[in-house]
Formats: sequence, C-alpha cells, structure tokens
Amino acid sequence: MTVSQLPIPVPWLGSVNVWLLEGDPLTIVDTGPSNARAAAALEEELARHGYSVEDIELVLLTHHHLDHSGLAGAIRERAGARVAAHRTAAEWGRNYQARVAAERRFTERLLAAHGVPANRIAETAPFFEYIADESADYTTDVVLADGDKIVAGGRTIRVVHRPGHSTSDTLFVDEDSDEAFVGDHLLAEITTGAEIMPTELPGRERRRSLLEYLGNLRKTEAMGLAACFPGHGPVIEDHRALIEARLAFHAERLDRVAELVRDGCTTAFQVARRLWSDEIADTQPVLVTWEVIGHLDILVNRGTVREDIDPDGCHRFASKEAARLAAGTN
Repeated sequence: MTVSQLPIPVPWLGSVNVWLLEGDPLTIVDTGPSNARAAAALEEELARHGYSVEDIELVLLTHHHLDHSGLAGAIRERAGARVAAHRTAAEWGRNYQARVAAERRFTERLLAAHGVPANRIAETAPFFEYIADESADYTTDVVLADGDKIVAGGRTIRVVHRPGHSTSDTLFVDEDSDEAFVGDHLLAEITTGAEIMPTELPGRERRRSLLEYLGNLRKTEAMGLAACFPGHGPVIEDHRALIEARLAFHAERLDRVAELVRDGCTTAFQVARRLWSDEIADTQPVLVTWEVIGHLDILVNRGTVREDIDPDGCHRFASKEAARLAAGTN
C-alpha cells in the first residue's frame, strides 16, 4: 500500500500535491487545476509509477479549491473513476462557476465593508477570473460525511471534516498506519490561510473562519498521527510541533493586531497596511483582509476589541478602553 507524491505545477505556490495510493482501488487524493499543463503533468507523474489516467479508480478530494479539484471531472469522464468528497465539496462540484461568481460578489462587499478602496476592489478581478478559468464542475459519486469510512488504495480511510481554510476541508485518516491526507489544513512550509465565506444558512451571516480553523487545528493536534500528507510541500512527520508553531504565530499576530487597533487603526484594511506594506496590501487585498478580519474576529470574541458599523456600512474597530472613553463611560 504505497503512497507516492505527484507534484503538479500551479502558480505562486510552485506545485500542488496529488497523492497516489497504490492498492485496490487505485486512488489519487486531489487532482491539480483544470488546465492542459496540469493534465500533462499528471499523465507524466502517473507514467513514472507505471500507470495512466485510465487506471485511476477513485478520486478523493480534500477540499473544493481549484488546485485540488480542477481535474476531477475530466478524470472521472476519462477513466470512469468514482469521485468521493465531503458533502460541502460535493456542493461546489455541481455548479462551480456559479459559486465562484457568488463568492466574488460576497468578497467584494466584504472588502468594501472593511475599508478597501473601490479601485483596489476593482483590481481583484483577475484573482476571481483565474479561479473561474482554472476550475471545472465535477460529479461526486460518493458524498461523504464526517465519520464515514471509505476504502482507498487498499486502506480503510476515516473521513474527518475540519473546515477553516475552506468550508470543505477534509482529512482522510488511515487509522491502521496513523497517516492522514490533510490537504491545506496543515502545511509544512507556509501558514494556512482561512478564507471568509457566508454560512450555509441564508442571510447576512459570515463564517468566523480563523476562529473555526484554530479550533479545528487543536483537534488535529490531539490526534496520534505518524505522518501527514499535505496539499503542498513535504510530508509532515511531527504535526504537533508544527501546530504549536502555527498557534504561536497566530498568538503573536493577535498581539500585533491588537496593538495596531490601540494605535488608531479602525478598519481591517488600515491594519493590513501596517502589518505588511502598502504595496502588498494594495496588490493582495483579498488575502490580507481575510487574514486581518480573522484576527479581529478573535479579538472581538475575547472582548478586547469592539466592532461597530458606521452609517456608511463600514466596520470600525476600537480597543475596549478607547471605545469606553469615546462613549464617556468608565
């Protein structure tokens, strides 16, 4: 029951990992994005191990992001493979383009509500166009739920839903070998981001994604795992030490965000400009604003920062002490 790492090229991150599980049924975990270069790379990587795309019998998806699910539909059609994914990822596969369009509208409103100028929001168009261009619909043959088990590559795999980075993050855990396929839930070389999306219920609520992510990361820390196979980068052999480092990073970042709010930054985008540079904030407004909002959510939850909405609909933040002084209370 061999596991092999198949690196598939993607922009910015260099590559995404497709994991080949040799056994019955022949399985890959994740697929790479929907483009000709990725499809050719997958063909070449499979051939190095003596297989072709037509040999694939099962595709497991760790989450719905395009670099992990983009080729799922094409592989299913070409090989007759089954696609298995948590129900949240399955929903994305039904109409990916419509969901990308809805995500774009939601994110544009979110950015505006957190102080990003209109011209910078307009400049995010290529980000969403890239997502639309590199993704594709897929049919999920096996819709999974947290706690389900599925046989893949000669292993019995337990399904563990761990949302935070995305709404559909799923770990596939082999309880016999204590190995887990973790997608982008935990990465060895970079800190995982937590995208901000609406809740599954209709209405104006949004997910407190970083709160959710850090809580789920602690659940993963408690697991007895010998190895984690991530969506990018090398195999993780000491997940607990890595998670401690990630939690320490976020603790330091929380202190810095709280300090910037005390210094007078009132919007998430103002905080982002101070945390990074104006250039980074202006060229990556989606990613930096998501991260800052995530940390502000935690500070608001703790009660150390107050969040209010001004008459123009902009979310304003202040330290609890400053808010009390402004209100004329002790």
